[in-house]
Amino acid sequence: MSNEVTQFENKYLQAMVHLAIMEKQQKELTIKVKDAKAELEDAMAQHDIKSIDNDFLKVTWVKGSSSKSIDIKKLQEKEPKLYGELLEDYPKVTDKKAYVKFTVK
Repeated sequence: MSNEVTQFENKYLQAMVHLAIMEKQQKELTIKVKDAKAELEDAMAQHDIKSIDNDFLKVTWVKGSSSKSIDIKKLQEKEPKLYGELLEDYPKVTDKKAYVKFTVK
């Protein structure tokens, strides 16, 4: 490990530890939120309640639906020429900004 990285880690160790702790807490909280939502969803279904709007939250039961779209990967695989023509005629460019990826262990 280079001296510069070691110095960086020493200087910002507290911030890294703090981030790791918050990430763990966030994961735990996400599980608790998911469980609470599932409990309310089950209770609403059991009591045939479609919506609730009170001082704490608004919950609305939305019915399932279907939609149709084109499977681009399959089209590219089975009809490469058509895919190429469509890509030429209807290009969509999506720019992605640079970012720093954090992985908490």
